[in-house]
Amino acid sequence: MLKLDWNLVFTIINLLILSAAMWHFLFKPVRKILDARRAEADREAALLRVKSQEADAAKARYEKCLADTEEERRQILQKARKQADDEYKKIVSNARTTARKIEADATEDAARSKERILADAEQEIADMIALATEKNMGDGGGARVDHALYDEFLSKVEETK
Repeated sequence: MLKLDWNLVFTIINLLILSAAMWHFLFKPVRKILDARRAEADREAALLRVKSQEADAAKARYEKCLADTEEERRQILQKARKQADDEYKKIVSNARTTARKIEADATEDAARSKERILADAEQEIADMIALATEKNMGDGGGARVDHALYDEFLSKVEETK
């Protein structure tokens, strides 16, 4: 039959004790450290997901703010262009009104000047005719006097031009 050696039994018992001690003092603490690291990594991952979501939300707010700012800028530019266009139309309208008034005043002044010049010319012509008639009647020179009066009349007409 088989014989058991006591050395073998003690070796097996020592091996079992050593395994239990290693399990208790080595594997359990290492497993605890690994579990703690895994839990820390999970917390970090969860925190990272939260931070990522917060960053995405901040980015969305920033993009919305940027879009709102762009829309506001566009509206301000559109309003400024409309105001500038209205101001331009107002200035052009005022300029046209002023130009029409100046033109009307100038036309009126020209008409008055023309009437005055015509009245002055008529008066001078009447004076020249009266003078010519007076000289013609007073001198009695006939054709020679008529010719001289006609030349004098033409020279005065030339001077008034």
